[in-house]
Amino acid sequence: MKKTYKVDGMMCKHCRKHVEDALNSIDGVNAVVTLDPPRAEVEFLGNELSLEELQAVVNEKAGNYKMSFL
Repeated sequence: MKKTYKVDGMMCKHCRKHVEDALNSIDGVNAVVTLDPPRAEVEFLGNELSLEELQAVVNEKAGNYKMSFL
């Protein structure tokens, strides 16, 4: 299953990479993050994680980027 989320706070390629790396560090997640538009396409290879679970990992590993539903 794939879901697309809006990601606020990314300003450059480094920001995008931090968010993508954080999401891809989660077991069972394959994510592609784009800067323009600021989105994360997340494929769940197993159980789907909640937005809160994804956001917690981004906060911990990438910094202050805000994910939300489109």
